Amino acid sequence: MHTNLLAAFDEHVQSRADSVALITWENEQRCSRSWRELASLVEATAAHLDNLFASSPALPKRIGYASSNTIDDVVLTLATARVGAIHVPISSKTSPAHQRACWDRVGGHWIDDESAASFRSAKFADDAMFAERTATLPKSPALILWTSGTSGTPKGVTLSHETLAKNAYAKLKAVPQSPTDVRLTSLPLAHAYARTCDLGTWLLSGCTLVLSYGYAGWKQLAAHVQPTLANVVPSLANRLLNEEAHSFGLGRLKILGCGGAGLTTETFHRWTERGVTVIQGYGCTETGPVICSATPHDPQPGLVGCPVDGWEIDIRDGRLFVRGDHVMLGYWDDPAATEQRIDRDGWFETGDLVEIDPRSNQFRILGRSDDVIVLNNGHKIFPASIEQRINQLPRVRHSMLTYRGGTLELWLDIESDSDPSKIEMSVHQMLANEVSWQVPDQLQFFSPPLSALQGELTTKGTICRSRILHNRFSPKA
Repeated sequence: MHTNLLAAFDEHVQSRADSVALITWENEQRCSRSWRELASLVEATAAHLDNLFASSPALPKRIGYASSNTIDDVVLTLATARVGAIHVPISSKTSPAHQRACWDRVGGHWIDDESAASFRSAKFADDAMFAERTATLPKSPALILWTSGTSGTPKGVTLSHETLAKNAYAKLKAVPQSPTDVRLTSLPLAHAYARTCDLGTWLLSGCTLVLSYGYAGWKQLAAHVQPTLANVVPSLANRLLNEEAHSFGLGRLKILGCGGAGLTTETFHRWTERGVTVIQGYGCTETGPVICSATPHDPQPGLVGCPVDGWEIDIRDGRLFVRGDHVMLGYWDDPAATEQRIDRDGWFETGDLVEIDPRSNQFRILGRSDDVIVLNNGHKIFPASIEQRINQLPRVRHSMLTYRGGTLELWLDIESDSDPSKIEMSVHQMLANEVSWQVPDQLQFFSPPLSALQGELTTKGTICRSRILHNRFSPKA
């Protein structure tokens, strides 16, 4: 077992040099690269990074980059590990102000798109570098990712080489893949989900990785490569169900991973009816991210599987705590915030409420502990359980349940050309059989629509509840 992902990459370069490693979309066409070709790009970029460090010795060895799921995401990830630096990808889909704020807290060498392209364009043929260069210590910092901010200001989560490798190994054991598989990623590589479940498992298994982004990226590449494996968020899983299988690259798909938010039972069964095994999982950026994962042998709707290898589990009053090698080193330059989440015995508080299904021993995620709504009559509502169902309605982009001034309100973010009256009717029909105290008193529509640039949506496309409440409902809004 490798203690870092770079060692796994080097093994494929040596043993399977001419196999296809990576497929991207560049200059309006599909571009395939072998492990050998990818290694040349990595070595050329690593040499440039060494020169950067030598020319600016006062700057820390940290590499920042605006991540947009291109070839440079992969090359910079591997090259940064090659030179023993820390990689700091920041999603290009966030606002420029957010990117600057994150980078200012870390500092180092910022690589723009033009520089990244020029670095890898150089020819580098010294194969001896593979023997001469080694990765840094397993427990040393490898990566800083930014929390999606579902409950506050994003923080820099620092993960070690060992954490990234062990978490990817654990996910791969739960959901095996082989060198013959074609894995398409449409999730942001600046997010932990894709980092481990796509990039990490690819490096360990040696399959072919196809880089795309979102629905548009899937539409662009999937039909050309016909993937066998893919990870998505529920919104994309729902959208793909409405597309023709072969023309959207679904003809060979055998496993569809889904995380980032809950998937409805209906969507789960519709994919299963197509012959696709749906793998749901659960985790946090701070945990590498995978805590739980279903396996191809036991997928069930509404459940996220059992804890993967390497975790100790403790449930306190319904709240989930975990301990193990997958836990982050800490929040970057924020020991106080780190101590709030990781106690002296190493237990990390996830902030999520869970229960264990008595029949399968799999976990069910009830929602964030701080999102629970307590009504005046004492009844409790888990907003996620309602919101997940509402989000499946046609033309509904996002929903948010909130309780203000004794009134239970359901707020909807809908497509611009939608008929609000028809959507309102659909909502009432969907909730007709709910107990009365779970039915919203009022239905409202967000105007203007929720905005990622305003921090109201995460990079996963899920709502940032605290930011919406601040932007839309605070006295200053």
